[in-house]
Amino acid sequence: MKLILLAILIAFSFANQMNREDGKFIFETDSSPESPIGFTMKGKLNPESEEDSSVQTFFRLAEQLIPLAQSSLSDENKSSNLQFYRRWCFIGGGLGDAITVCAYANAELWIGWEVDHDGGLGLYNVTYTPFSYLRGGVNVSASSYPAEVSYGGYLSAYDIRVPINLLLSDTQICWSGNFHLFATSAFTAINTNLLQCQRSIPDWTPWDCDRVHGVEFQHLYFPILDSIHIDLLPFDCLTF
Repeated sequence: MKLILLAILIAFSFANQMNREDGKFIFETDSSPESPIGFTMKGKLNPESEEDSSVQTFFRLAEQLIPLAQSSLSDENKSSNLQFYRRWCFIGGGLGDAITVCAYANAELWIGWEVDHDGGLGLYNVTYTPFSYLRGGVNVSASSYPAEVSYGGYLSAYDIRVPINLLLSDTQICWSGNFHLFATSAFTAINTNLLQCQRSIPDWTPWDCDRVHGVEFQHLYFPILDSIHIDLLPFDCLTF
């Protein structure tokens, strides 16, 4: 068992890499390098140009990479996604109905960026985190304005995050990069959402509602594969 775990860690170390070239951070990661099928995330970060910073997710089948989605740091919402969605309603048929009970099946692939700033004590500290994850599941929901509650079962196929930290002071710039592959898992969750609805009173048109996503409460959790965490780029500094 220890030899198998060691072999998996070695495979991840070779498949997930990050280099710093001409001030840019170039990275490539893979969800399951030991398998002929997986998801690969490639990208680059240019701290001086958001337009020159992008990340892309591929479906890997043997040695072939099939592009799925791409996101640029300069995008307004800094993320994009692919979604499959189906709905079956037993009571009512839309969010504007007095009472609605529906079942949903969905799968979604998300890719994008998170940016966290922490300035203080004369330092500029920023972390850029490109991410990619795939999740699917089924749930049953009940809604009545202004709230919606659902309960479902989900599978988190993979969740990759690659935080790149930059620390700038008066005399130094420092950087580091990590790889986090969170556990593949199945879980159940309770989701709560708010409904914002409007309609034209003179015409008595159907309610037009938007769903505002609220809080997810995880109920049962079943890990399938363990998490993997790797230091891709050791902490280093440049003095000027």
